[in-house]
Amino acid sequence: LYAQNIQAQRRRQILNQLQKRLNDILPCLIRISNDLLTVPEQHERLTQTCLLTVNSFLTWVEYNHFEQYELFLCELFLKFFQLNSVKLRHASFECLLSLVNKRLARKLLQQQQQQKNKRIASLPSAALNCQQEKLFLNYLVGDNTLEIFYRLLISPTDSIEQLRAIVTNDHINCLKMLGQLLVKLSNNLLQLFQQLATKSIDDNEFLTFVNERTRSFLQFLLLLNQHPFHLLSLNSYQALNLFIIRQPTLLSNEQFCLKLIFNLKQSLHRIYFPSSSVTTTTPDDNENEILKKQFIHNQQCFIYALFEYDSEEQFYWKFFSQYRSELQKLIKSFIGLFFTETISDIERNMSCLKSMLENLFIYLESLVQRTPNKTQNSLSSIYLIIEWEAFYLLLDHVLFIIRKELFSSSTLTIKSAEKFQSLLMTSTLTEQFLRTLKFLLQFTPDLSEHIHGHVLNLLSCMFFITQHDQTLAIQIIQRLLTTFQLYQQQSINGINLNECETMQTQSSNAFLYLCKNFPIKMVDYYTELYPFLCQLYKNEFQLTKTSLSITIDELSCPTLKLLDAIQMLFHQKLLKDNNQFEDFYELIKPIYEVLNISLTAETLPEFIEYLDLCSNRINQMNLIRYRRRNLMLALHCLCLILRYSKQQSDTNLRSKISICLRPILSDYIIKVTQFCNQLYDRQINPFYDILKTNLTYSETERQLYLGTYESNNMAKATITSTITPSSLPVSIIRFQSTSNTVVDDQRLRDYLHRLFDICYQINGIYFAHDTDLYYIKINDDSYFLTTFLQKILFENLNTLPSFRLRIVLRHFCRVFVENYYSSIDMDKEVINELFLTFLDVFLPFIQQRLTTMWNNLLATTNNYQQGECSDEVIEECVCVLITRDFIDIIRYFIFKTLPPGQTISNANNTNKKKTKINNGRNNSESMCEEINNGDLDQIDEWDEQVANNSISNKLMNNSQDKMDYSDLFMYMIKTSRQNSPLALRFFSCIIKILFECLTFPDAYCINRFLPIILPLTRLYTDIIEKQTNPSSIIDVKFLFQCLLKALERHNENEGVNTNLISLIGHIYELWHTQYVEQLDLVFHQTIPQLNIELLNTYKTRLLTNSNNKKQPQIAERERRDTIKNLLNPILLSPIPSNKKEGFNTINPFII
Repeated sequence: LYAQNIQAQRRRQILNQLQKRLNDILPCLIRISNDLLTVPEQHERLTQTCLLTVNSFLTWVEYNHFEQYELFLCELFLKFFQLNSVKLRHASFECLLSLVNKRLARKLLQQQQQQKNKRIASLPSAALNCQQEKLFLNYLVGDNTLEIFYRLLISPTDSIEQLRAIVTNDHINCLKMLGQLLVKLSNNLLQLFQQLATKSIDDNEFLTFVNERTRSFLQFLLLLNQHPFHLLSLNSYQALNLFIIRQPTLLSNEQFCLKLIFNLKQSLHRIYFPSSSVTTTTPDDNENEILKKQFIHNQQCFIYALFEYDSEEQFYWKFFSQYRSELQKLIKSFIGLFFTETISDIERNMSCLKSMLENLFIYLESLVQRTPNKTQNSLSSIYLIIEWEAFYLLLDHVLFIIRKELFSSSTLTIKSAEKFQSLLMTSTLTEQFLRTLKFLLQFTPDLSEHIHGHVLNLLSCMFFITQHDQTLAIQIIQRLLTTFQLYQQQSINGINLNECETMQTQSSNAFLYLCKNFPIKMVDYYTELYPFLCQLYKNEFQLTKTSLSITIDELSCPTLKLLDAIQMLFHQKLLKDNNQFEDFYELIKPIYEVLNISLTAETLPEFIEYLDLCSNRINQMNLIRYRRRNLMLALHCLCLILRYSKQQSDTNLRSKISICLRPILSDYIIKVTQFCNQLYDRQINPFYDILKTNLTYSETERQLYLGTYESNNMAKATITSTITPSSLPVSIIRFQSTSNTVVDDQRLRDYLHRLFDICYQINGIYFAHDTDLYYIKINDDSYFLTTFLQKILFENLNTLPSFRLRIVLRHFCRVFVENYYSSIDMDKEVINELFLTFLDVFLPFIQQRLTTMWNNLLATTNNYQQGECSDEVIEECVCVLITRDFIDIIRYFIFKTLPPGQTISNANNTNKKKTKINNGRNNSESMCEEINNGDLDQIDEWDEQVANNSISNKLMNNSQDKMDYSDLFMYMIKTSRQNSPLALRFFSCIIKILFECLTFPDAYCINRFLPIILPLTRLYTDIIEKQTNPSSIIDVKFLFQCLLKALERHNENEGVNTNLISLIGHIYELWHTQYVEQLDLVFHQTIPQLNIELLNTYKTRLLTNSNNKKQPQIAERERRDTIKNLLNPILLSPIPSNKKEGFNTINPFII
């Protein structure tokens, strides 16, 4: 009915007729279904149709219409479910799920009504029908039903070959529905428990029955945890989580908790994807039975994964990483529940948790003992590596929660922490902790560098227990740093480079974890640690001689992790001793030395030759790789230092650091940025034709842009130089073929992209960190700002391709405008004029470029398929991203963001989300999250959506409050009133940009500009009307045309249309007195069959209002209705099919 193209009134009539005949229709359908049960094979299609019809009615009607048939229906559907036909099984399962959904919704409604109204709760009808509940539970969670589910869905066969035949779309859909059913049944049982707690039930037999069925159901869920279909496995965990949260008494059931925690370990990393080198590997006869079972289970997982996904990698990226992260959340939730405030439960909970920890440590010791010393490529070794990672993920999360609850520095939790400590950390468990720690300190696995890395990270996780033995703290620090040093030396000598990189990453990550989470304790060792750490840091610039990569991955680069840890120690030390600032120079020296050597070139050809960008191979490849890598590493280290020091609240310290870092900006960063820009300029770059293939999108960019396009989540899109979504499973990393080396030209293309990216990140963060740069002078006559902008922006702006312009806007211009701060001395007006001059040139240029890009895209008639790897798709994506950055830049100019000199980290609760982001550096989550996620790109965090929600909300609510304009915008207003030619011209430019951006297909423009156009236009109109010849300044006709074009462009978006129609009315009323002829001309030219009579009536009403102030003003609804009637010919006409609307249809009206 809903799918048919019939009038709404006729549809309502038919539905009403069906509603009246329900008492006849439903029993008839049920009777037909029951009759067909005897001959399903002969009439499979008819039976399936009948069941689906029953399901439609169950979904549509209220529960009370079929309540009397509920038990009969349960029995009927379960009978159908047992038939051999997969299609009928699927259809009957849909019916069963609909019935349970309706039943649960009804019960919830009744419960809410009874809670609100005590009279309803006291009625006889509100009493619990124990007999009906017992029959329902027996049907759905009875042993027979659970056995049917197990036999038909969970374990249909032991044969791998037969499983391939069984796994079909219908079978997968049944598993998905079973997963949903499990969650619903959990809710149903929990709701029943809640009723039992509030009502006095005399039927002890019923209570015993409910407890027995619940125990069976929980055992069934635990069994399903290991199902090879990942979604069903996840649903079973979610159902268990519901029970644990709402029935915390389960936490005192030691057997249940142990089973769940080891199930989680198995599920965290249970699948092994065979790669080309071990595809044919099967267990040997002498392999143990457990390994054979694991192998078969993983083969089953593999069948389910590849049925739904095109490849192993697609399955991993699209689902498995999410599955694993959900399990990690569940672990933290589960362990966190043990730390309850209910005094009576604390002792029981701590006893159970203590038992879990003891079992985990015993398992860890057995894992260590089972790990062989020599590297092997046998199947058992592969599974052992996977087992280590899974166990590490589990134990890391468990220890993270324990550390947070028991050893928190927060004064709020000290009392409860002491109670928990006394109950949990008994002398026996403390001794076991210390014994395990000593055991791990003695263990150096050679089987795999990944296992060694997990051992180091576990040592860091258990660092909190060293308060009972200080010598162990020193031993852990020594173990981490000596491991780093050992592999650093091996890497410098060119030995086992892949293994060295992994071990350096893991050991530096473990050390960084200590510095983040135990800063006070670590700073006690500052005197001994700092010189040693600085030496390791300097050695990293020697290591690049043998490095296989020429780029830097911020997530895994050990140098950056080490530098981050050193900075934390340094700043923590400064809090105690302010005389240590000279130590900061140790961090800058290596960067300065590398940049000094790398950027001796005075011209672009010399720079190209130094890095051998044309691949002439005049010098040895190792030397070239060393030069490229060193330059990239130095720039990344500089960026990290700037980013970290920007977060410091001590303005005196930031000022010292700024003075220290300024020479690097003027001597080196401007030069390398110029070189990056000049590469794209044919007139300057003599090797442009040779290099042009490497000056296009890198593979990283292509994947990121196309990934953004597929996700349809453009508002969150960040195209950064180094961040990847997640790390691959260890088994994939270790056993991938080593022959997949990147072709040299692709590697160089990626390098040039990342070099350009990091240069503009540094330029942007310099101004965010050191606001004095906006107004310092080079000499008596010229400001640094003038020279800077000319060199890094305007000299080559015309020649930059759009995908590089995106980086300039994102990483430099947004930050540059957002953090603008003019001094309070006599030069303030000069600096303001200088900055307005910059914006007066820059913003119209970008606007013109965007208009051209959008026009080209809209003129294209190609229909791009989602995921199609084409440059046109990327161009569209880049165009949208540039548009959004451009809009944010304008908003940063108009509105205040943070007070001058105030950093994100010391802003007083400006935004909860922002505070959380910054606190993350000092209060990290568990270690593996640091490894997998890393720090977000701080510059990308300054997105207006995150940093300026308060502004946005105030404007979107049409508040009459005074808008919080920026100082620069207020200066422009003031000088416009004083007839400044620059200010008037630029204000006109801003108004033109605001109106023109509304015509872009991206709805983000509408969201951001609609709320601010009217107040700004009123302000602008008030200023120009005082001019002698306002028509020479304002093009009213063009601006009004933009509004009507925007309405036509966003025709299908009802919410946008309503706001646009209102805006058109307000603007017409604002301008009709002076510009009525031009406005009417636009109406006549744009609207076919314009209702002239209505327009004249509207104008008369406006004239009457302007002449008689006592006349009631036009109401908002009246204005909207009038303009809507005038514009109806535009609104009703369909959009031409050759108009390509870009992302408007994909991403409508995102706020």
